[in-house]
Amino acid sequence: MKNYFKIILGTFCMAAATNTVFQPFGIVTGGFSGLGIILWSIFPIPLWAANTILNVPFFIAAYRQKNRKFFWNTLFGAVMLSFFLGVLPKFSFFPRDFYVNLILGSLLMGTGIGIILRDGNSTGGTDLIAFLMKKRFPTVSIAVLLGIFDGGIVFLGTFVFGIENACYALLCIYGITKVADTIAEGPGVSRLFLVISSRGEEIAEMVLHDKKRGVTKIVAYGGYTGRQIPMFLCVVSKKETPVMKEIVKEKDPHAFVVITDAREILGEGFVKNIQ
Repeated sequence: MKNYFKIILGTFCMAAATNTVFQPFGIVTGGFSGLGIILWSIFPIPLWAANTILNVPFFIAAYRQKNRKFFWNTLFGAVMLSFFLGVLPKFSFFPRDFYVNLILGSLLMGTGIGIILRDGNSTGGTDLIAFLMKKRFPTVSIAVLLGIFDGGIVFLGTFVFGIENACYALLCIYGITKVADTIAEGPGVSRLFLVISSRGEEIAEMVLHDKKRGVTKIVAYGGYTGRQIPMFLCVVSKKETPVMKEIVKEKDPHAFVVITDAREILGEGFVKNIQ
């Protein structure tokens, strides 16, 4: 039941962004909603009807390929999106300020998509096509496939609404992606340090006792020399990254350090302490 509530909330935000910003201003941000805006501008087809009709053949294909839980959740998401596209009024919150509308629309759409993606749900459309095409092209990532389909829809929009609106659409897509990613993955992106140093023990002790951060020591061997090399792993918050770099530099300026994003951290008590 909680999952269905999230789908309802997410599709409400997506439909609100489409009806109040993207459709009135002719901003095509991809997806079947964007394709529906193009069709609406050429033919008198309501967005809810276009979204429903476009999804039908792909749901038939998905019923045969995807697991049933994913299918029913996606079908529910598509139905709710079409429903809200049909019942929510079409108006502008700030009719005299085009740019504020774009920001608001991007926030609403990104929030809706993030809520949907957070639990692995979908509303059909181009992301469902990407899931289906992944089976035919296993070496191509879903993100690339989705980018191709959505990019094609944005490109079509240039012939209807002009290149200027297409540029605005690209800016909106960037904002939508950032907001959706933050909500779906969480804002607490941490940094993962892998440190290889002859003074690794000293660095690890300083991190453990002075900075109160956990350290995992790893047995590593040089590929060329075959000799054992001290290496440790440590995860810190963004704000602690400069301090961590200074510690390593102070103890061993020649240390080999790999720093990368840790998108998701699991473990009892860890997430609370890492912020």
